[in-house]
Amino acid sequence: MSRFTESQGEVIIDNETGLFWHKKDSRQLTGKWLHLEKARKFAEEQNKAGFGGYDDWRIPTLDEVKTIYGKEFSNRDFGNNEIFIPDTFEKGCADSTWTDTVNGERAMMFSLVKGRSSWINKFGEGPFAVRLVRGTPSTEES
Repeated sequence: MSRFTESQGEVIIDNETGLFWHKKDSRQLTGKWLHLEKARKFAEEQNKAGFGGYDDWRIPTLDEVKTIYGKEFSNRDFGNNEIFIPDTFEKGCADSTWTDTVNGERAMMFSLVKGRSSWINKFGEGPFAVRLVRGTPSTEES
């Protein structure tokens, strides 16, 4: 079985961690860039709509986002630049994603190009998006 499998054309299941991911990020689904507070509202809207048959979507933790990043993966962002997430995810996404780590007015963003995090103003107007997740990561080692 492949590590990443698609479900219902909308959800990617990571069979190693047990996490479920949106196949598309918020920019792909809304056509807009979102600061963190709007990303939280986006998650609420996805839950009310029962996206993919679920109502417990959320902004991922930094550790969760790191599980879909790897130099062994190759995908393309909205500018057709290489990013390092599995090609099971929809091409044309943002090159980074919000995490749920917040410190005052700053929040942690994770780069899908460089594989590292940085602090950004959570109300920043830059090209920011979120890829929602659900589930509890498996702690079992294979």
